[in-house]
Amino acid sequence: MENLSANNNIPSIDTRGLFCPLPLTLVSRKLKEIPVGGRLKVLADDKAFKKDIEVWAYETGNKLAEFKEENGYFVVIIERGKGFKGESIIDKIKFISLGVKLHFIKHFLDIVPFNKPKYLLTFVSVAEGIRANNFLKEKNINNYIMLPVPKEIYPHCGLVFGFKNKEDALNIYNLLKENKFAVEDVHVIDKEKKYPKIT
Repeated sequence: MENLSANNNIPSIDTRGLFCPLPLTLVSRKLKEIPVGGRLKVLADDKAFKKDIEVWAYETGNKLAEFKEENGYFVVIIERGKGFKGESIIDKIKFISLGVKLHFIKHFLDIVPFNKPKYLLTFVSVAEGIRANNFLKEKNINNYIMLPVPKEIYPHCGLVFGFKNKEDALNIYNLLKENKFAVEDVHVIDKEKKYPKIT
């Protein structure tokens, strides 16, 4: 186990007082600012955080370098990974198949742009996006399209929901957030491919 005092110079985020899914959302956003191999220190006091961060780290291909509890809250050191690749052959096949499907849809929309989305909803992990998709399908909500995350938003594999209009994007963002899904942000697709956030 590493010594926390050796980690004083790394970026940190304090999520104490926040509850699921906000801590994961904030951790995911902050970690995207850190290069692969870099580390992030997280403080959290949500009792569900331990399980949530372990699952999230696995799903996103990041590493929990340290996890301890002190003074009634958790102190976690996360090392930025290269994204989820799957451990078993079944994981790898499912992950690659989803990626192929999403990229095919993206290329089709590039060729036939009449139905192209203008807003993108991001998630803390691919698995969270899949869970959100299943939840919305059960409610017969289908006013979005699943696409690969643009490399300008996140350089590793991921998925987003694409929407034609802002109102739909914000309504789904709020619905998922209210139902404890770890959504991140809604981005506008601009001409310069900078994808500014509107949430």
